[in-house]
Amino acid sequence: MKRIPDFLYFLLLLSAMFFGGCAQPQQQIEPNAPNPRDTIGSISRYISTETTPVRSIGIVAGLAGTGSSECPPAVRQELEKYIQQQVQVGTVNPRAVINSLDTAVVEISGVIPALSMTGDTFDLALKPLSSTQTTSLDGGYLYTADLKEQSRLTNVEQYTLFTKTLATAEGPVYSCKANEVSQRKWFVLGGGRVKQDSSVKLILNTPDFITANAVRNRINERLGPKTAVALSTAEISLAIPAQYLDQRQIFLKLVESLILTENPAIQNEYAQTLIQKIISKSGDIEDAEIALEGIGRPALDVIAPLLEHPDPVVRFFAAKCMLNIGDSRGLFVLRSVSADEQSPYRIEAIRVIGRSAKRRDALPILTNALNDSRIQVRLEAYEMLVYLNSPVISRRTVADGAFIIDNVVCSGPQMVYVFRQDFPKIVLFGSPIYCSKNLFIQSRDQSLTINSVPGAKYISVSRKHPNRPRVLGPLLCNYELSSLIRTLGELSDVKQSAAAQPGLAVPYSEIIDILEIMSTQNAIPAQFFAGPEPIIEPVLQELPSN
Repeated sequence: MKRIPDFLYFLLLLSAMFFGGCAQPQQQIEPNAPNPRDTIGSISRYISTETTPVRSIGIVAGLAGTGSSECPPAVRQELEKYIQQQVQVGTVNPRAVINSLDTAVVEISGVIPALSMTGDTFDLALKPLSSTQTTSLDGGYLYTADLKEQSRLTNVEQYTLFTKTLATAEGPVYSCKANEVSQRKWFVLGGGRVKQDSSVKLILNTPDFITANAVRNRINERLGPKTAVALSTAEISLAIPAQYLDQRQIFLKLVESLILTENPAIQNEYAQTLIQKIISKSGDIEDAEIALEGIGRPALDVIAPLLEHPDPVVRFFAAKCMLNIGDSRGLFVLRSVSADEQSPYRIEAIRVIGRSAKRRDALPILTNALNDSRIQVRLEAYEMLVYLNSPVISRRTVADGAFIIDNVVCSGPQMVYVFRQDFPKIVLFGSPIYCSKNLFIQSRDQSLTINSVPGAKYISVSRKHPNRPRVLGPLLCNYELSSLIRTLGELSDVKQSAAAQPGLAVPYSEIIDILEIMSTQNAIPAQFFAGPEPIIEPVLQELPSN
């Protein structure tokens, strides 16, 4: 008998090993598959770019002789170099800019929020350098500056030593009220602009290729292609979908709540468990509602009966969840909650209606909420109507985008609300609001005068020049408050082709002050309310040091 060739013997041996292995359970030769009932949050944790303090040195211009020519030599050299990079050669003398008493060298600080994305804005705090004689930054404008991570700077003079720029800074200076100049604080509202997206990753507790792929696939099935990308056996990168850009923490909670299967029986079992948590109010009801939202449309038939539950809290969370999934059967519940003065969920109901209901359904509900007596209810309805581009709100930008006036048509109490965080904005509820036909109003320092006499067709507005012994104006405007505000705030040198009329270039903080005076003295038939001022230094102090 012929001898079997060596290579044939080797092939037969491999075949025997292969077919013999098929008789063994699959689990014994491959890594263990993840439990389909596991939630992503139970087998992983997410890490993201944390809240990041940033810092820089910049120049505030447009001061009325209250600046300083003093500047530390090392800082001066870098500032002059930076100015030369920002302007056309020969158009500006960097040394003359710094030496002017109408400019001041300032320290800039701010905090980039966690989960920030490119283009997000944040407030900045300004402080004149302690070694200079600057007395005030009122009325100034912060020139463009690069913001660097604060933890990398042992002192502010090193601000150019690290090339990585996390954000940029620029904008008009907002002055906080204070009895003494030494107590005054200056900010640039929304003056910081983020330059790069935050990094968000899921890290598996136990690295495993199959589990990483299962997590990635489940996220993409529920939230869209490319939401998750498996970088390795341990890391999955997350991209926040457009519909969650203004609800980023909710997105992360939703991802953590997903279970690793679309099996209908297991999904139904999971939904029933979450329903019981809501009914019994055990644990965090909102987390259970978000997890139901994560299941999506397969959970609707389980949730729908809760719309008739005797407990109003259960009804609310069921309606909220269904609307977020895209089912409007519970809209009647949310409409009722939004109008219920005793409900603790009014604001939340208005928010979910604005974000998730069909526009034609949301607009009448939100417009009705504008008439409410509670300020926070009106503000939330206003924000959602802005989001939906409602025709009841007309917007005007003033001073080349320095601040915004929103005229809100509604039948509730007339109200002037000014924003002092994120972006300068004046909202006039109950527009048009008209000034008194007979008024004489002056600012606290008497630099600004608003005057009209009985029978006059127009209001006369004048302002003492900030750094010259002359008066600007008088300018005339009609009696509508929005017209007066534009006359106060608009630049004096608007372009010939611009629709805006020349104004007195009054800073936003001074316009806020004069509006409060007018309301207090009944020169306008509207209550005045000011939103909270920026909180930066306390946040910086609370952050852990590196």
